[in-house]
Amino acid sequence: MMATLPRPLGAHGRTLPLPPGVARANWWVIAAIMLAGMSALLPVLQNSSATSRGFRVQSLQARQAELNGQIGELESEVARLTSQDRIERRARAIGLEPSSNPIFITVDVPGPAPAKIPAELLPSPQPRAAGAEPWWRSLFRWLPLPD
Repeated sequence: MMATLPRPLGAHGRTLPLPPGVARANWWVIAAIMLAGMSALLPVLQNSSATSRGFRVQSLQARQAELNGQIGELESEVARLTSQDRIERRARAIGLEPSSNPIFITVDVPGPAPAKIPAELLPSPQPRAAGAEPWWRSLFRWLPLPD
């Protein structure tokens, strides 16, 4: 009769004799290694995020400078087009003559904000009515509070 062995004999089939419990995975050690790896990646991710935001800020600042330049060009063009001499020349070119009896009109309403003309030429804003209450006080009337 022949008996069978539970594991093969020979150099290739032998297993190392390990004490019980060592061959099992220790989840605490695995979790600690993963935590250390993620904490090592955190500064890299923060640096990458800060760098990309920096590039975005630079591009927005360049765009803002470009728009400010365009605004300056448009303001100078408006100033050129609204000069009194230019308007007078254009009026004479299309056949208009100065009036012998001018009519003057006073406008008491301030223009749109922000005004692009000198403040001394604008009418002073009217003071707010004293009887108007702030918006937040009207909210308190909704609540059942004693007076």
